[in-house]
Amino acid sequence: MADKRDIKIKKRKPVGRMPSEEPEQAPGGGEEENGGLRALPARKKRRRGRSVLRIVFRLLLVAALVVGALLVYKNWDSIAPDSLVIWLEEKLSGGQGGDGFPVEITGSEVLDMAETRDGLALLTDTAYIVYNSNGGEVLRRPHGFSSPILKTAGKWALIAEAGGTRLRLENRSSTAAEVTAENKIVSAAVSADGNFAVCTESSQGYMSEIIVYNSKAEILYHRYVTNLIILDVALSPDGGSLAAIGVTAEAGGMKSSLLLYDLDKEDPVMQVDDTGLMFCAVGFFSNGAAVAVGDTGLWVANPDGAVRQKQEYGGKELAGFAIGEKNAAVVLQGSGGTEGGELMAVDSSGGEAYTLPYEGAYRHIAPSGSGALLLTGDHLYRTGESGLEDTLDAPRDGRLVSPLGNKVIVLGLTTLSEVS
Repeated sequence: MADKRDIKIKKRKPVGRMPSEEPEQAPGGGEEENGGLRALPARKKRRRGRSVLRIVFRLLLVAALVVGALLVYKNWDSIAPDSLVIWLEEKLSGGQGGDGFPVEITGSEVLDMAETRDGLALLTDTAYIVYNSNGGEVLRRPHGFSSPILKTAGKWALIAEAGGTRLRLENRSSTAAEVTAENKIVSAAVSADGNFAVCTESSQGYMSEIIVYNSKAEILYHRYVTNLIILDVALSPDGGSLAAIGVTAEAGGMKSSLLLYDLDKEDPVMQVDDTGLMFCAVGFFSNGAAVAVGDTGLWVANPDGAVRQKQEYGGKELAGFAIGEKNAAVVLQGSGGTEGGELMAVDSSGGEAYTLPYEGAYRHIAPSGSGALLLTGDHLYRTGESGLEDTLDAPRDGRLVSPLGNKVIVLGLTTLSEVS
């Protein structure tokens, strides 16, 4: 009989394992593999500080994206595709062209001149032209309008055919929009966001029409006016309001009206009537107040109509006016006088800011920053928010004046000159 101590039992290796079988865990977390044990590393506890830093990093990333989006939105005009094209053109050509002022203007009559973001805009009887600060011509587009008028704001210029039916919205890169009105155009306006408005004659029993378009020529607002002949319109700086002036007959006399419209509402939110003057132009200050210039006085009204202030001219005749961001300046002369007069400025609250005398025959006035530029046959007067800043010598043949950045440009009979 065999001795039990001599019996040896050999352990066979398993041929396979059923899918449901789980490997036996060795004490201490080990696992049997190839007949041996392998120690698994102990799990490390997450550090709370690392999680907080990760959350802070994500919040900062989101904040940076939001700030970047806001900056892009606020500066879109500077980084838009058309602006990039202009920038590339200037860089490839070695910068802004031009040999400085004076610049000869020949072959056409200059009807109006105004500053835009892209340079000095000239409207002639045949074309729309823009010059840069070096006197280089950067744009020339024929228009073919018989009686064109020019309105500017920011990078936009609106050319309308007074007494006709055509309008064109221009910027440096292209003609952004063209519109043909159904009735004859009386006046027009443009805002810095590219919206533009036009007032026309009307038909079908109405006296006037007011239409507001966006820069793609899509209608934003359309109103028929039954009781007034609308003479002029203006768009507020924020693009949400429109001001209009009109006249009508009342009790055998004439009544002038200043109206303010919210473009989201049908009826005017405010109306000022006056039987002692005739309005000739309307505009907005940068604070949103509207100003209506008349032949014997002017009105200033807040958007909500709470402040309505009238300034009269004291019996003097209106020779010219300029509506700027901070004030409206009117050129006043004595009855029948042609030499000398006074410049009166009214601030955005309707109060008189200052009055100053000038010498020489009045030629032209233009808004400039917080003041105005007054051109006479003897001098060029530059005013600010509180009064006179400079009295300069101007060309004797000067007809029009305009700011161009920090420069002052005067148009003579055939020459654009810089006054310093």
